[in-house]
Amino acid sequence: MDIARVFFYFRLRPLGWFAILLFVAFAGDSACTLRSAHAAATVLAAPLTAPPLGERWFGISMNGEKTGFAYLNVTTHPQGYEIVSEGSVRMTVLGFSREASGRERYIVGKDLSLRSFALEQTIDGTTMRLRGEAVPKGINVVVETKGNRKERLLRAEGAVFPPPAVNIYPLLSGAIKDKTYQLQILDVEAVKIKKVKVTVLGAEGGGGGMQQTVHMQNDLYPVSNDVWVDMAGNTVRESVRDGLIETRAEPRQLAMNFLVEAAMSKKDFVLDFSRIPVTPPISRPQDLVMLKVELGEVPEGVSVPAGGTQRVERPGGGKVILTMPGAGQGGAALPEAEQEKYLSATERILPDNGNIAALKDRILTGETGPEAGIDILAKWVATNIKEAVLDSVSPLETLERGEGNCQAHARLYASLARAAGIPTKFVSGLVYLPDQGFLYHSWAESYAGGWIPVDPTFGQVPADVTHIKLAEGDSPGEMAPLVALIGRISARVVDKRYHEPVRPE
Repeated sequence: MDIARVFFYFRLRPLGWFAILLFVAFAGDSACTLRSAHAAATVLAAPLTAPPLGERWFGISMNGEKTGFAYLNVTTHPQGYEIVSEGSVRMTVLGFSREASGRERYIVGKDLSLRSFALEQTIDGTTMRLRGEAVPKGINVVVETKGNRKERLLRAEGAVFPPPAVNIYPLLSGAIKDKTYQLQILDVEAVKIKKVKVTVLGAEGGGGGMQQTVHMQNDLYPVSNDVWVDMAGNTVRESVRDGLIETRAEPRQLAMNFLVEAAMSKKDFVLDFSRIPVTPPISRPQDLVMLKVELGEVPEGVSVPAGGTQRVERPGGGKVILTMPGAGQGGAALPEAEQEKYLSATERILPDNGNIAALKDRILTGETGPEAGIDILAKWVATNIKEAVLDSVSPLETLERGEGNCQAHARLYASLARAAGIPTKFVSGLVYLPDQGFLYHSWAESYAGGWIPVDPTFGQVPADVTHIKLAEGDSPGEMAPLVALIGRISARVVDKRYHEPVRPE
């Protein structure tokens, strides 16, 4: 079994199943071959007249461990439908690890047959871009890899469908039990036309509160691949090799929380998907005193925090220009309501906990002013809590383990700082790491006559100016806007300034 191909297709399938759904809803018998073992057809569901529109989220797991996600959104289009999919996955089998991430966009007709497409996929760090359109003799494709571009014709007779169309195809004719449907799909990983068979096995569930589904199998892989689709055409579950790898539909909020946590933890499977490269790279980021960055493709409905040491401009067209530092610390007193807010306990920031208060007293011995306290607490957390990809929801759990991701560091620091009477925010956004680009990250801001950015993961007080704040607060709702940005925005350095070198007298 070619594990890379299985990983790629499995990541892609939530999109692939959707295209099939659309195709089934509108395709005629000329686009597929039907075989039946029974003379009398058993129709398991009323034929679909339209595909399910809207967005869907999926979790991908291997041996019960969640290792990836996929997102699918289907909307109407003048030519028929637009199908957009994003996803990322990392899996290990017998010590052999593969990573895959991708973004795909397909335009399909009312019968779900392919009209045009554009996608970008990265497998084990190697990126390929593919675009093309349907022509009378098949599919014209342009393949771009690093330093190489090729154009070719994939010959095909009859309709060709995108991978998202595989699961729903039978439901367009009512999902006839024991029938096998055959269709041609665009294999975007191998860049070829592939024939796929889908067999309807029967109906399952529907009693005792269980969701009624149609159970099918296809031959996408050289091992068993089972699919369960509900009566509206939505994929509920996919299983490769009897559950070794599974994709399951998830509630939107659950999936969004998982994506944000994974990006902040910088987990391997989401790094390629969430990383924002910058060309040319930023040299000596720790020596910068000013950085001006333009973010592209930011949805208009997403609010970007301003104030403190960050200035925000929105010229339009999905662009946001941020300048750090955009203002001095200032000397204005913090309003009483804000003091109370940023000194209070939350579900995951615990300044009122006895263990946190006792630890704060041990760290801050004697009389300590706010600025000195900020520095001492941040460096204590950076020194005593090891970096790890796991997130500890509670700062008490972080202390017990002695390790955690950037969120764990920021929550523990915020708990200690608030316990010391220092108003402190939990913030998230981007940070620049050499040789990687901008990655998603969490840190803090503490008030001492003005807001000071504090990174208790790296032990930086103040944090360097490559810290770009995109959200304030540590609750899932407060961090939810990041979901609209992860894997979608671009970054361009507009201006930067370094410390003046010290000249000998």
